[in-house]
Amino acid sequence: MGLLNLLVLKKVNEVQTATAKDQLHSPPIPSFIIPGVAAQILLAALMVHTFDIPTRHMLFCILYPTYLVMANHFRFGNNIIIRQRSNHHPSNLSVVMSKIFSGSDTSWFMCYMASATTVGVLLPLLTVVLAPTDVADAAISPLLVLWTQLTCETATMLNPYVHRFIAFFVPLGFFVYRESLLVDWFSTSLASYESASASDTSSQWYTFGLILSSVNLIFWTANLFVFTLLRWAPELLADDKCESPEIEWKMMVPHQVKPNGLKKKSSSVGGDEQGKNTVPAKAA
Repeated sequence: MGLLNLLVLKKVNEVQTATAKDQLHSPPIPSFIIPGVAAQILLAALMVHTFDIPTRHMLFCILYPTYLVMANHFRFGNNIIIRQRSNHHPSNLSVVMSKIFSGSDTSWFMCYMASATTVGVLLPLLTVVLAPTDVADAAISPLLVLWTQLTCETATMLNPYVHRFIAFFVPLGFFVYRESLLVDWFSTSLASYESASASDTSSQWYTFGLILSSVNLIFWTANLFVFTLLRWAPELLADDKCESPEIEWKMMVPHQVKPNGLKKKSSSVGGDEQGKNTVPAKAA
């Protein structure tokens, strides 16, 4: 997530924690989400209007968040299990939502996020605004996909109605999709650099584009396979944060056992037999 998102989430953290204790089952959505998402969507729309972005990338930026919204509602009941925990529960809503990462207050993590924001957003944005057309066109698709990810993170990371599994799927899905875009960006930048060098064209922007694409490819690949999957995922998807409603699957369609997402387990044999098709969903 971008440094700006991290700082905003940190500011509202204490406010939301206090509010969640008073309004247990129906906590308010943090006030920053709607205006923050709206502003980020406007900038994304400006990028789409200004630059020639392949349709498949724009479709992904629309369809994947739509899938996550539906999954959060139909599969995880809008985080109903966590919201229904009492204040005395060791992992109640305020505890679960208090931090997205245990090391978020450390200096190394702040530097890491600052690097991610600079490499992934600020420098590519500078490139698409000032660089020659072929250099800018190579950078715009990875930038749009990352910006859409940041928009989705603004809407989900401290939203009490979003299950932690869905909050994790936001960066994971976008990271995986961007891998091929980063490879294309590097390949295109390398070809443009070689062409500019061969034709004695001023190669400063082409050199910058090649370096920037290389750094992005290395940085985000390491971020996906090391930080996201190995360090962040086990903590975020722990059982106490990811308990979810019991469901019954009818072919490929999930149905919550009860409207409130709760089901009493029977100790009888008959109850065990009846519950064979019930899937206790733990995302860890």
